[in-house]
Amino acid sequence: MTEETTLSLRISSQFAGRSLLDFHTQRFKYQTCEEWKLEIGRGKVTVNGKATTADYLLRIDDIVAYSFVHTEPPVDINIQIMHEEETFLVANKPGNLPSHSYGNYINNTLIFLLRQRLAGKGFLGALHLAHRLDRETSGIIVAAKTKTAHQSLLRQFEAGTVAKEYIAVVRGVINSSSFEVAGFLVPDRDSRISIKKKVVSDDGAGAKYSATAFDVMERFASSTMLRCRPVTGRTNQIRAHLAHAGYPLVGDKLYGRTDDEFLHYAKNVRAGCYDLLPWLETPRHLLHASQLILNHPVSGEPLAFNAPVPEDMKSFIRDNRA
Repeated sequence: MTEETTLSLRISSQFAGRSLLDFHTQRFKYQTCEEWKLEIGRGKVTVNGKATTADYLLRIDDIVAYSFVHTEPPVDINIQIMHEEETFLVANKPGNLPSHSYGNYINNTLIFLLRQRLAGKGFLGALHLAHRLDRETSGIIVAAKTKTAHQSLLRQFEAGTVAKEYIAVVRGVINSSSFEVAGFLVPDRDSRISIKKKVVSDDGAGAKYSATAFDVMERFASSTMLRCRPVTGRTNQIRAHLAHAGYPLVGDKLYGRTDDEFLHYAKNVRAGCYDLLPWLETPRHLLHASQLILNHPVSGEPLAFNAPVPEDMKSFIRDNRA
């Protein structure tokens, strides 16, 4: 029997004064404005336990709840714990697994599955991610098991003292042996996709400086394997930088593709169709967090972790060498 799931949250001052429809459309973009209007009209969205209208103006401390039959998209749950001790752990995240809950992903996430695994071993404390990887990015990710470790790790990532390397396979053959992309990341106002970023040269409102160094590892007939060394750690940074340079990731559905292509993909996913579209080379984008160097959150000792290139990327590389 399929059960209904209810998610609820308390409205803060940040969202007070917005209409119920505007709040959901802007905050939860996995459904369109028309889809949210329909759900509100069906009584699936309530405020303080009661159904209301789409134009209801939210107030501080209102409790907004959304009830729905929840079916999560399939994910890869093959998480490898590379290192674990009393204060933190390091995991190798597979591609196609969100780091944390968003959209239709609630239980099918890295942090939820790690908490379940640790609980099965008797650990009942809190577990918090120190940083995040995109859903389709595989590789090294760190989680803290104590508040002190979490704060120490967050400070290191925020200060930019954590050294990171990624392996990427991109569309196009790059002739130079190395290059760098630097600039300010801002929302791409020319795109209909609200989460899409672009690189600009000026530091206008909301702009965040970003820089990544790239080294060519191997060239193929129509693609290139790169080592990526991000200097800063912005959301979608490597993906946006590569698209800006004219070499988007192989398999990237958002960067280096048209809005229509991405929206077609998103529509299929919402309908429960996960078939590989003809314009996609691979089921996920080929980006892997291969190395991480940080200081132990308690002792301060330098630690280095390495995760081998996963099999799906190896397979693409082997096929393109032929």
